[in-house]
Order: sequence, then C-alpha cells, then structure tokens
Amino acid sequence: MPDAPPPTGLLLSRDLMFTVKITGTARELGREVKVAGDADRASALIAELNPRAVFVDLAAGPLAAPEIVTKLRGEAGDDVPFIAFGSHVDTQALAAAREAGCQEVMPRSKFTMQLPDLIRRYLAVD
Repeated sequence: MPDAPPPTGLLLSRDLMFTVKITGTARELGREVKVAGDADRASALIAELNPRAVFVDLAAGPLAAPEIVTKLRGEAGDDVPFIAFGSHVDTQALAAAREAGCQEVMPRSKFTMQLPDLIRRYLAVD
C-alpha cells in the first residue's frame, strides 16, 4: 500500500526567499506547502489540493487584497483556516486580513518564530 501524501497547505506569496523558508520548514516536518503567486493559481490549487490551511503573506500585493482573500476563503470552505502575516507597522493590512476572515493574523516576526508550530498545528498528520 503506497504511503499517503503529506498534509498539504497553500501559501499565497510572491517573496521567493520567504517561500523557500516556509516550504523547506514544511518539508522538514513531513508536510507540504504549495505556493501560488496569483489569484488564478490560488483558485486552481484550492480546487486541486483541498488544502488543510492557507497561509497569506500580506506583502503579496493584489493577491492579499481583502476581496481576493474573501473569494478564496469561499472556494476553500469554512473549515479551512486562513493564517495571515505581514509587517507589524502595516496595521491597516493586518486589520483588513481580520475583516476578510483570516482566523489568525500576526506580524511576520511572530509568524517566522512560530512557523514550525503553525505547520504542525494546521497541517497535522492524521
């Protein structure tokens, strides 16, 4: 019997260095995080993967716009948590992410510090 695929998350980001950090951490923990750099790709990956969680980089420009996050949340379903992170000084973006329905919103520094725990929690192995 083949091994089950690892629990999968989705990252909405355009930051190559941060993307490598997140996907590498997930891989080290036996999980997988796929990356979408635009809304069409994000929609396609949500439909294909049924991700367990979606991580939103608030520095991703239009991809992190509240209307796009709200649309993607609708596509993913109410049981898929959205976790947003961004600059601690961009309080407007952090507040907009909360209003768009992200379950957790935090500064990038906190997200980075808690990354392994967040991956374990949201992409738990059954």
